[in-house]
Amino acid sequence: MTTIYVDPSKKKQQTVRLSDGTNGFMQAKKEKGGMAYDFEFYSHLHPSFLITHAPVDGAVENVDSIDGQQQFKFKLD
Repeated sequence: MTTIYVDPSKKKQQTVRLSDGTNGFMQAKKEKGGMAYDFEFYSHLHPSFLITHAPVDGAVENVDSIDGQQQFKFKLD
């Protein structure tokens, strides 16, 4: 499981760091049902994904990719 460190004070967009030493980018988007959060990663080790709720401390997201399922845990930092 990879931890994504998110700064809760940055609501719109931010660079995020991961527990394996890589980085990514989170961007908030308006969707029909409310706000969604898009996670993109700079390396090809992790798949990009979208969640339809704000990141919650300790929450785990299961993401399916061509390489199988990956788990991400959020840590509000």
